[in-house]
Amino acid sequence: MLSTYLKFTMKRTLLRPKKFYTLKKSPIKVKKIYTLKKTELKVPEDYELKKQNEKKKEKWEEARQECIRRYKGKCVVCGKPGTQVHHIHLRSKRPDLLLNQNNLVLVCDKHHFHQGSDKYELQCEILAMALHITVEELLKRAEQKEE
Repeated sequence: MLSTYLKFTMKRTLLRPKKFYTLKKSPIKVKKIYTLKKTELKVPEDYELKKQNEKKKEKWEEARQECIRRYKGKCVVCGKPGTQVHHIHLRSKRPDLLLNQNNLVLVCDKHHFHQGSDKYELQCEILAMALHITVEELLKRAEQKEE
């Protein structure tokens, strides 16, 4: 039994080693660099869209800073430093209330947990309890327009 094993391993070692293949060298292709004349320069089509997005970001940052000032930088629920500006009405459901100060509340990371409609109701209940009002009053107050 042992002798057959040795013969087998001997035969395996006598086989030729594997051949290593190499890639053929190919010439390097150089990309052509094109220069445009001043008359050929064009404004990209999405340029106006970028300007609009920048304006929206500026408006959101102003609304966010106003919310932080209104709540003096503290979480509505626990009083710790607030880091998240929370929309009472979901942004996807009510885009018209996106920048409305009545719809914005400052909360800390611990109390900003809702993701989707299943935790939305619980988030509203916690905010209403913290503000000492009912959930219905909280939702009505958030829908009111700014003065």
